[in-house]
Amino acid sequence: MNLEDDMNTTIEYVRFETEDPTALAAERDLMVNVLRARYGADFIGAHLAQFDDGSMMDCLVWATQEAAARAGNEMPSDPETQGFFSKIGRVHEMRHANVLHTA
Repeated sequence: MNLEDDMNTTIEYVRFETEDPTALAAERDLMVNVLRARYGADFIGAHLAQFDDGSMMDCLVWATQEAAARAGNEMPSDPETQGFFSKIGRVHEMRHANVLHTA
């Protein structure tokens, strides 16, 4: 990808706590399926990781910042995704960043 292609791509980064990483990951499959169905090509992908201190990181990639903002407003209260969001404890940080380069 070149810089012009990347300029609209947005990374959503969330670091949070959970009491049960296994249950969170199990619920995440449904949430990702909802994101794919609802946002289509605007939802590019997602990665869930656990830090050494036990906190979690969710990194979602969106085609546009608008799609990321829309999902951020809609998904936490969507009945289909409540299983996932109910497993999230304290949120340490949530940020969006525009991608400048992809290799």
